[in-house]
Amino acid sequence: MPYNPLPRSARRVRVPVALAVTSVLLLGAAAPGQLPPTGDAVAAGTEPVGRMPLGPADVPTHTRPADVLAPGVTYRKFWQGEASDSWAVWVRDRQSGTETFGSIDPARKLAADVNAAGFTARVDTFTVPASVDTDSRIVGYGVRVGRFAADRREDAVQTRQALAAAGFTNSRIFFTAEDGGASRGPWQVRVITVAPSARVTLKAVHGKDIQGSETVRQLAEASGALVAVNGSEFDITGPANNGFEGVPQGLYLQNNTLLSAPNNGRTALLLEGLKGRAAVDEISSETRITAPDGATRVIDGINRSAGHVLGCGGFGNDYRLSSQVRTLQPWRNTPCVDPDEIVVFRPEWGAATPTPVRRDDTWTDPATGWQAQWYANQRDFADHAVDVVMDGNWVVRELRAAGGPIPPGGRVLQGIGAGADWLRAHSEVGKAFKPGSTVRGRDGRSVTTPTLSAVAGGTPALVRGGEVWMNPGANGMSQASCVPAQLGPGEKCRANNTLLQRHARTLAGVTAAGELLLVTIDGRDPALSVGATLPEAAEVMKWLGAEDAVGMGSGGDTTLVAKDTLYNRPVDDWGGPLRERPMSNAVVIVEKP
Repeated sequence: MPYNPLPRSARRVRVPVALAVTSVLLLGAAAPGQLPPTGDAVAAGTEPVGRMPLGPADVPTHTRPADVLAPGVTYRKFWQGEASDSWAVWVRDRQSGTETFGSIDPARKLAADVNAAGFTARVDTFTVPASVDTDSRIVGYGVRVGRFAADRREDAVQTRQALAAAGFTNSRIFFTAEDGGASRGPWQVRVITVAPSARVTLKAVHGKDIQGSETVRQLAEASGALVAVNGSEFDITGPANNGFEGVPQGLYLQNNTLLSAPNNGRTALLLEGLKGRAAVDEISSETRITAPDGATRVIDGINRSAGHVLGCGGFGNDYRLSSQVRTLQPWRNTPCVDPDEIVVFRPEWGAATPTPVRRDDTWTDPATGWQAQWYANQRDFADHAVDVVMDGNWVVRELRAAGGPIPPGGRVLQGIGAGADWLRAHSEVGKAFKPGSTVRGRDGRSVTTPTLSAVAGGTPALVRGGEVWMNPGANGMSQASCVPAQLGPGEKCRANNTLLQRHARTLAGVTAAGELLLVTIDGRDPALSVGATLPEAAEVMKWLGAEDAVGMGSGGDTTLVAKDTLYNRPVDDWGGPLRERPMSNAVVIVEKP
């Protein structure tokens, strides 16, 4: 879709709609941030003008000359600001454990209970900005106690202990910069710029197998990368994928092979594709198989636990786990479930297909009882599940109970519920299935090339056409009222507070000259860098010259490794120790011989 030729100040960009589909066959340590100078070369691309757009206008931006990592690949660091926020305790409700309330009355009641226990509580309001596909309005309320200086975290610790003794358990210590209000920082921003002419390969990589996780440093070493940053968001602790913590959330393509299906419509980073060495687009896909008898069916997933769709946005009978509402729209970090799936497993998954979980440890949604019913059904389809084992040409070799070896170079179709019934009815030993996938951008056209790699963004789009442009609704960062049937005439979706919060960020963008920008903003450290809200991250990418930009994984995911050195400071919690978190995959820059 061509960009509007009007001046940027006059542009109004609409949310794109997918059109027709083109088919294509796919299934087939030095001090952090301190580099030794490497000469007098300057950074490729346009120099940012003025101060970095973080904090008030009197906070100056500091930088130093660019370091050249390789011809056409440069590194720069920008920093500014000083601590101005405070430590506080975020109080949870004693009965429900709720931290963020959707309406003011329960928040006021909790605050009154806290005050009655001898503390001084306040109710803070969370309001998100408008975007191209969401409304701007209040999204929640939180109850907080205390305001302690950046160097007085121990006062917050003591307050939390006192609150716990009074019965307010599970409250957490946080730094108020997280709320996204006015702040003086500080901030540390690191920028890798890759010129279009650089003799490098841009790609996405995973570790030993897709089901597991490895640190960005390990992924960089294994791939011989010059530079690596974290890629997909993923299920950090594994419950949505039955313990397989490395499973990416949504799209993951490597060398034109679809290794994880997208949460359809979410924004992604494309590398070495049709639109240049790097591009940002909203991606959807569909994979179909044709059985030996001519019957066809959509494949629900690729390399993930059958029945579990982390981030939603799939096919078939997908339901949000917390309700009985069927939905095919993305819901970031939210598990959807489907009792009637077929999932394909490739050797990249690992040595063997998973055994569908036969769960007895149910818990019940207090409003609907839906989750208890889902887990009861799950016990049934776990016993009914089937594997169709095939060779590399998709010729069926055997049918077996689900859970077993994946043959070298082969494939396995695993079915549960109605999916298992379909496979049993249409599989024939010695005869082949025919697979086919489409991967399309927001204009409905295929985006595939033989060298294409891609990873789903962890956030909405941030910049489009050189201007801040965010689509959180399309990326599943929204409230339940975004279900189309629940929207009133002319009503937009309501964004959730993910737009508001400051966290560490990993960002990717493409300049008008075709340069790739890989950017990290550290966070959760009152002394060094507090992180950025998504609107702040978008302003930074615009300042750096991005024509299009998207966010990758964030928070404790945010990691930058270059020349075998960890450059930034990844942490899991505010004020916590440096920790390199194992990841699902990484975006890497590899020098060509």
